[in-house]
Amino acid sequence: MATPFSPERGSAPRTSEAQVLILFVDLCVKTLVGLGRKYPWQRPERCPKCGGVRVWGHGFVPAYFDEAGSQCVFLKRYRCPQCRVVIRMRPSGYWRRIQAAVAAVVQCVLDRIEKGRWPPGSNAARGRHWLRALKRQVRTHLGMSYAERIGEGFAELLRRGVCAVSRAV
Repeated sequence: MATPFSPERGSAPRTSEAQVLILFVDLCVKTLVGLGRKYPWQRPERCPKCGGVRVWGHGFVPAYFDEAGSQCVFLKRYRCPQCRVVIRMRPSGYWRRIQAAVAAVVQCVLDRIEKGRWPPGSNAARGRHWLRALKRQVRTHLGMSYAERIGEGFAELLRRGVCAVSRAV
């Protein structure tokens, strides 16, 4: 008898099945909160990975952003059956895995670097997390020479398009 993942049935194990690709789209998070799942997402005409034309809807995934308050928003996913990639839509102006807008993160961290204190109304614990991750990214991408000039290192990482406050290297 064939198991669900046996070669006779032609299916692969779920562990190697799909990769996730993020597409950044221009949209207002507040509009997304208001419309929910009825937001008119633009389906990609082609798969960004393999160029396949049979990209179809693959449901929604919940996400949280500072602009939405404590309410979750639903981001659209698409799937390419040819290369099995899952395409996740995300608002531009946000780094992946970060709830705050890039501009807010940059302002918060630069205030701390330049003025020596966190901006009023900001979450200091979150800011310390970002600053620790920034120092690690600067050391990793730019070398130790930038460690003393963290502000310059931050600007260089932003210029290179690196998520400067990510814990992942």
